[in-house]
Amino acid sequence: MKKRFGDRRDAYRVRDVHGMQYIMNDFFKTRNEAIVYMNAKIDVTNFVKYIDNLKKEHPDVTYFHGMVDILAHAVYSRPYLNRFVANRKIWEHKDVSFGATIKAEFEDKSEECIMVMKVLPEWTLLDLSKSIKEKVNKIRNNQSADIDGVVEFVGHLPNPLRIPIVGFLKFLDRHGWLPKSLMDDNLYYATAIVSDIGVFKTGAIYHHLVDFGTNSMVVTFGEIKKESDGRSYMEFGATIDERIADGFYFCKALKLIEYMFDNPEVMMKPASEHIHMPLPVEKKKNKEISKED
Repeated sequence: MKKRFGDRRDAYRVRDVHGMQYIMNDFFKTRNEAIVYMNAKIDVTNFVKYIDNLKKEHPDVTYFHGMVDILAHAVYSRPYLNRFVANRKIWEHKDVSFGATIKAEFEDKSEECIMVMKVLPEWTLLDLSKSIKEKVNKIRNNQSADIDGVVEFVGHLPNPLRIPIVGFLKFLDRHGWLPKSLMDDNLYYATAIVSDIGVFKTGAIYHHLVDFGTNSMVVTFGEIKKESDGRSYMEFGATIDERIADGFYFCKALKLIEYMFDNPEVMMKPASEHIHMPLPVEKKKNKEISKED
């Protein structure tokens, strides 16, 4: 998209939308009024094997890095996932990014820090992995993002001061006027918030959306388990603002994500490269050809 009058600093105004979407914005004024949930049990056998083999040459690559990379490919291939609703208008982020909270240490009392991972169009999994590793090291060396300091300061103000300040910030946010310093490295301004809760040996969960910022999705990945058939599976959960697209669009995005976990070599392609997912008819033909061979 090209920048036009009326666009935000961080997003383009989407003008070619169906009237029903505007009406939905009137009926569902907040993200939590427009929530839809998606879940799936994904076969990640090939994904696990691919990452394990890749770690032999690139030990810093993790399953989480691969999960984020697959989401990035999905967003670039299904751009409606990069949209959000603000002030009853529909917008599309200028960047593809993912926000997460991480602990400086794996202890109950350890503080949570914010991390935002921007994925450039030309990046492959290795580029993304390097970027995430650098950000995590920075945070764990007590070099937290500026937004963490702001939150800490405002959060400790007494109610008579904190409540009007937060109200003013929400007003600025609704119109896209919040200072850039408060939007950068803020997970609520990311395309999606992601969480790999599988590291805690739990399944995927569904998390509410926040009516602040521009985030329209929360995605969680559950524990990877090997089952009786010898294959590995993972729970996938997503909470999405349905005002950005319809159910058919979301379902196709989920099928694309499942396809990429089954064909993990796509992670080595640039994030913006369109992923061709064969139709069931094409898959059937390919199987028949392989049998003849």
